[in-house]
Amino acid sequence: MLSLILVTLSVSVTNTQKTPQIFNSENKLFIITLDGFRWQEVFNGADPSLLYNTAFTSDTSLTKALYWHTDKKERRKKLMPFLWNYIAAKGQVFGNREYNNNVNVSNPYALSYPGYSELLTGSVDFGITGNHKKKNRNKNVLEVLNSTESYSGKIAAFTSWNMFPYILNKERNGLMINSGVEEVDSREMSSSEHMLNVLQSEVIEEPGETRYDELTYIACKEYVRKHKPSVVFLSFSGTDDAGHDKRYDQYLQEAADADRMIAELWRIVQSMPEYAGKTTFLITTDHGRGSKSSNWNKHGFFVSGSSQTWYAVIGPGIVANGEMKTKNQVFQKDLHSLIMDILAR
Repeated sequence: MLSLILVTLSVSVTNTQKTPQIFNSENKLFIITLDGFRWQEVFNGADPSLLYNTAFTSDTSLTKALYWHTDKKERRKKLMPFLWNYIAAKGQVFGNREYNNNVNVSNPYALSYPGYSELLTGSVDFGITGNHKKKNRNKNVLEVLNSTESYSGKIAAFTSWNMFPYILNKERNGLMINSGVEEVDSREMSSSEHMLNVLQSEVIEEPGETRYDELTYIACKEYVRKHKPSVVFLSFSGTDDAGHDKRYDQYLQEAADADRMIAELWRIVQSMPEYAGKTTFLITTDHGRGSKSSNWNKHGFFVSGSSQTWYAVIGPGIVANGEMKTKNQVFQKDLHSLIMDILAR
């Protein structure tokens, strides 16, 4: 039945859940986001109008060697090999607008806080208009799951952007969140966790709102190995940072790095008996970006293309339909119900 839910998501899960769901504690879920990563690169690989534009790509020859191919299907594999060689072979990928397989945010703002709130709460709060440090009044899926017998104390979030304690309202629910340049607090510190803390406290001189995605990933995978949480939220920010910096070459590199880390995380969990054969990965973004070479680095209410997103899913019970080519419309808020269904099956 899950495959039917996934294929007809816009029909079957748009309504708010009215009856309590019974969860299967054996089911594990990783929700992974690449901030502001366009569907255009997901499905077509490197954009030639940007790759060959020296205003956005400083070393076009190197970037071409890394990510260019005349065939867009091969090009996207060069950029995100795990997504296209593995997930697409064993799972499903949604959002290729060339087939009218559309995924969009419902909120009108197409900014990060509204997008993540929509994804994680399953609703649009029109009062969340931007990336302001205010506590989210809406309950998110992580705290809902944390209040259940099946998943209490088994939820963790690791994010590169330091706004997530507000988006997830950590003060209200006490969720385990490691966000921004935040040290890992562990009684039995691993060498990787120690290195992470040293880098963040002694090497990074002027920490900003985000940290390097590799550091976020280290914190996440070490926690997974030691504590084996059932539901993990992992959010990367490198693609959005590079986009705002007008660095298309770096934007591509950040996407490739995220794909590599997701692949390694999948390998790690499949090697652990607590996760092997029980784990689903849901990978998506919080908003799109401008669809033209003149505005690809921007997003928001007035930037066309900003509402356009995508998602991919792989795990037990997910039919291997690959790239979805049927006409369909899914909204970001619908993924909240999909998350609940994955854990309840």
